[in-house]
Amino acid sequence: MFRLTVATVISTLLLSTIMSALVSFFITALNQGKFPPDISSWISAWMLAWAISTPIVFLVAPVSKYVANKLSDDPRDI
Repeated sequence: MFRLTVATVISTLLLSTIMSALVSFFITALNQGKFPPDISSWISAWMLAWAISTPIVFLVAPVSKYVANKLSDDPRDI
């Protein structure tokens, strides 16, 4: 169903890194009530978010790709 290739690992790490960085940045800014937030608070929030999001993306990505392929009628998606 799903092959774990080097490109898959790299894209998973990039996705979880970028998304966790952006979300934690804005949530930290909202919680502190200032923009930009304190860097130390943001970095600690980001590291926690990244540690949680990376395994989740590794687990959910194959299921998401499978469902997307089933919903798609494009023969190039197989």
